[in-house]
Amino acid sequence: MKRLLLGVALLVFGGLLAFGGGRMVYRARASEHWPVARGSVLSSKVETLRSRRAVSFRPHVRYSYTVGAEGYTSETIAFGALDTGNVQEANDYVRRFPAGAPVELRYSPEDPSLACIECGQAGMADYVVTVGGGALMLFAALGLVDVLGSQLRARRRQRTLAPRGEAPHQATRG
Repeated sequence: MKRLLLGVALLVFGGLLAFGGGRMVYRARASEHWPVARGSVLSSKVETLRSRRAVSFRPHVRYSYTVGAEGYTSETIAFGALDTGNVQEANDYVRRFPAGAPVELRYSPEDPSLACIECGQAGMADYVVTVGGGALMLFAALGLVDVLGSQLRARRRQRTLAPRGEAPHQATRG
């Protein structure tokens, strides 16, 4: 039973990874064809991300724009991850979008609140997460098939070993 639950958990986890990464890759590709709008950069800075093992830097740009009569703000630069271990690289990126500067962006025609500045770029991490999640799903599904097949074979063996008219004996643990 534990192996079955573990297989289901890995299948679900792999599915979530594949879906999340795949959604980012899809949005990156689809955004290349979205309508263009002009906006204005509200703020621009480099965020420092610290973990136990490393420090990384993420460019953070907040901008506003108008579609029709509605005003929107967004912080999505690109759908791919822009984190870097190089503070200079992150600073160079942020300098391209100083506060108050005009910015050209693309927005989703179905949901104008979804926008990006550097559209069409999916990061390598997004592809790795998508493929890794898919591989995890495949291995979990194969494992589940094996576990269920083993259980089915064990039940069949039990039925053939039991004398006619008697229920198979259950093993007890003591």
